Amino acid sequence: MARRVLACAGGALLCALGVAHALTLLPHDVRPGHEVQHFIGNHSRYTLLDPVFSSFFTLLDNGLLMTTADLTPLLDQPVSLAILEQTPYSSAAHSLQLYVVDRRRMLHFAATGLLIGGIAENAMPGTTVDLPPIKATALVDVGPIAYKIVKGNKDGVFALVEKEKGDFDPNVRSVVTEGEIQIVTTRPLDTELESMYKLVIQATDVHGVSKAKLAVQVDVVNENDNAPYFEKEVYFFTVNGTKDENGPNGTARWQRFSNIGKVKANDADDDRVYYSLMSPSNLAVIVPQTGELILAGEPDSHEAELKVIAHDTGIPPRESKPTRVFLEFVVRDRKDLPTLHREKRRVTRAVRPTKRIEFTEADGEVEGRNVFTLEKETDRETFKIRDENLWVTVEASGVVKVKKKWDYEELGPEKTIDFWVTITNAGNGGKS
Repeated sequence: MARRVLACAGGALLCALGVAHALTLLPHDVRPGHEVQHFIGNHSRYTLLDPVFSSFFTLLDNGLLMTTADLTPLLDQPVSLAILEQTPYSSAAHSLQLYVVDRRRMLHFAATGLLIGGIAENAMPGTTVDLPPIKATALVDVGPIAYKIVKGNKDGVFALVEKEKGDFDPNVRSVVTEGEIQIVTTRPLDTELESMYKLVIQATDVHGVSKAKLAVQVDVVNENDNAPYFEKEVYFFTVNGTKDENGPNGTARWQRFSNIGKVKANDADDDRVYYSLMSPSNLAVIVPQTGELILAGEPDSHEAELKVIAHDTGIPPRESKPTRVFLEFVVRDRKDLPTLHREKRRVTRAVRPTKRIEFTEADGEVEGRNVFTLEKETDRETFKIRDENLWVTVEASGVVKVKKKWDYEELGPEKTIDFWVTITNAGNGGKS
């Protein structure tokens, strides 16, 4: 069996081989337990015949050849292992050629660990993934290097090209070059289908002797390509009123600022959704953050129609098709209404006017900062926020504080922080 060893810069290296069997290169610093090769046969049992190297290698009965010690003493030395394969009916001998090389002289990637890059959703085919240029190197000249994606390229959505060369063929599995390579897309990607790809790129010298692998993670950056959509195309709500016993015949009373109902929209991009009326109305208002419809005025007919639009916070922002909301106003006699029994009499006072105050984003920079104080009509009044709010809290004294640092981009198209406050009068137990 002939073997040719050439002297190269930095020490002796097996650069070309004329052998009957394939050569396996091993870095000198692999740890014990490193898998060298796995022989797989039909009901076969394997035995390592070389006692000289038994302190460095072991061969399990199932055909797994692995290291058992530090290989530094074998550095730059050819190792020939003889393996006996036995079956119930026959036996055969195998020869395995190994060569232990300083890892720095082997083919390797400059990047260590996981390389992370990104690509915009819906990018045109041939778009380069945002990554540093990729190149495998060695301390000695190994000539052109073949690169290919060996793992994670689901449906062939990525291809390799030489740096600064725009043409690519998705059917070409490998690129041979002495320069750098880049990853490009072969088709537009969709975050909603796959938001991340984990690839493994393998580099091999032209002789197939030295190999290196690089793990790459490609994140698909979401683009706001989905508009919000309502769960229903049409909503129907009934608003109950009562006959006004003290008013002219046929007049009715309506509880202002009572809850009419709630609309709901979803967004496939998982952006926050905010709501607004398509046309301003004196009859009802909508809470932008929740989609809750509130009665603001008295109806002048038995029916009314509103149109609501949902907006998202993506870039660019998108809005839904309007949903239709039909309101039916029903007047009931007080005797038809259920009697509400309370142990303590409560006095319900008129809803106070909406307070609107303008601030800048900088006013909400510090969490816990006092923003403003609600005004009391009597010293006995205490305040409590009605629903949990992301941005502000209300103390019993009426002090409104920053709960979370205000973010202008997250406030939605209305750019408002809306909340309801319940006011309790300790003197008479009334609520406002």
